[in-house]
Parts: sequence; C-alpha cells; structure tokens
Amino acid sequence: MLCNELRSVLDQIPVGITVTDLDGRILYFNEYSAQIVDRKPEYIGMDIKSCHKKPESIHKIDVVFSEIRDGKRKNYYYESKRKEKVLCVTISPYEMNGKLIGFIQSIVIK
Repeated sequence: MLCNELRSVLDQIPVGITVTDLDGRILYFNEYSAQIVDRKPEYIGMDIKSCHKKPESIHKIDVVFSEIRDGKRKNYYYESKRKEKVLCVTISPYEMNGKLIGFIQSIVIK
C-alpha cells in the first residue's frame, strides 16, 4: 500500500495511525499505533472492531463509519481512557480522487 519512504515517515511520527477500508478492515497501521493500542501484523485484513472489547466502543465505530459513508465528510473526535492514559482519537474519511475509500484513525496520548 505504501512506498518505503512514506512508511518510514509514518512509523516515526508520534501519532498512532490505522487505515481501514470502507468495511472497517485494517489495511495499514504504523509502528507508533502498535505501541499505544492493540495492533499486530496478523490484524491486517481484520475488522477494526475486533480490536475493541467495550460494546460502547464498537457502537461508536459503527455510528461514525455509517455517518461518514452517508456523506458527512468531517473528522470525529473522542477521548478514551486506557489504564492511566487518555487517548485522543480522531476518525477521518479517507478519500482518493474525491471518492470515499475508507477511514483513517489517528491516536495521540494526552
């Protein structure tokens, strides 16, 4: 999916990035994402919801993905507490040539 130079840049930024297709299947995640949330190489191709244990998180993903698919092209932001950390999560539409092709989840630690 990514050239080596771009992958290297994305792996070095202090933001967790996960990219999914329109069905929520994981296409890519950077190294920082794997350090702060549950991301493993075998997750490529899996539904991102399988990385979430709380029913409210799965519901939130369903709502956000549905709204973006239905035409709301905006970023969705929420905070999630994980152990002693607060994760700031943004879900954004992933478009190419003006066509929605998936979702980008970015995560930073507050």
